[in-house]
Amino acid sequence: MRTGIIAVGIGSAAGSERLHLSALTSIRTTVARLCLMTVLSPLAACASSSSTTAPPPESADDTSRAAAPLTAPAQQRGPILDTHIHLYQVTRPGGVVWPEAKQKPIYRDVLPDEYQAIAMQNGIVGTGVVEASPVVEDNFKVLEMMKGNGFFKFLVAQLEIGSPTFSADLARLAADPRVVGIRGFLWSPKLTLDEKQLASLEELAAKGMTLDIISRGALNPKDKVEALATAVPKLRIIIDHLAGAKGATPDPAWVDAMQRLAKHPNIYIKFSSFFDMYNPAATEDDPWSAPTDLAAYKAHFDVLMNAFGEDRLIWGSNWPVVDMGGSLASEIAIAEVYLKELGQGVRDKVMYTNAQKFYARRP
Repeated sequence: MRTGIIAVGIGSAAGSERLHLSALTSIRTTVARLCLMTVLSPLAACASSSSTTAPPPESADDTSRAAAPLTAPAQQRGPILDTHIHLYQVTRPGGVVWPEAKQKPIYRDVLPDEYQAIAMQNGIVGTGVVEASPVVEDNFKVLEMMKGNGFFKFLVAQLEIGSPTFSADLARLAADPRVVGIRGFLWSPKLTLDEKQLASLEELAAKGMTLDIISRGALNPKDKVEALATAVPKLRIIIDHLAGAKGATPDPAWVDAMQRLAKHPNIYIKFSSFFDMYNPAATEDDPWSAPTDLAAYKAHFDVLMNAFGEDRLIWGSNWPVVDMGGSLASEIAIAEVYLKELGQGVRDKVMYTNAQKFYARRP
């Protein structure tokens, strides 16, 4: 189902849509149904709560740590499932492939405890990790970091699609139910859809797993992603980070590409990395400044919502990279303000339930 856009319409008497987050006083501060879900289970109904809500006790087979009561930020309007963070340890023997030392703001150990503390301060009740390293064994290192902590719901692993070891590597990873899909065509050879790549993609789809892909600039052009979706229609594909949106005014070519891609029901959009729209560089080596008002992002959000609808947008933070251009809290606030006018049901889909459905293994 596609949903039309309702104008935000908050601002001056002249009807300006610009809404600075520092002025957000009208959004309610109480959050209903804020509870920790079990791994990728349907959204549970919870009793209405005050602004500090303790989640229900963990089930007997859940080894996660007991969660502290959450205090909802002023902008938050319900539970949030983050679908895109990275974990890595640069100080380990041998170091890491990504990030590189030149990326100073994020070149440090980024571990579960740090993220969980920040996430819970911002009303996030669970997260998925997306592996960024091309080294196969690094997937297992991240799984070990997540072990025993049910806050970390799933892993999107990194594998080279079409490689001679793809089947064996995928089988090893798929043996762990926390691995729900892979991220591809980031480090691996270009997206060509040759015989080997198609075989890998068909195998991924047959296991009921998902594919995360970045498509911006020369990396995985939109026409190639469209060809992929056509060639493997049973594979659920999510294009990360607003599919490469840039600046305040949508490029007509980008708008046309979004409308064409949306015709494929197996393509989804990750509603993530808002601040990347204002990175003046082609890299993420240096920090940049990005606006924190909805008006700077709304035109692109409208294109995506109109094209893909409320069921195929899925929020993610891209932490810690989000800190290069803004903050986790301000990104959540922008999303909440935009989704508020579309209704609670749409908001809950984008920020929570769509992720549960997409990132679920379907045998």
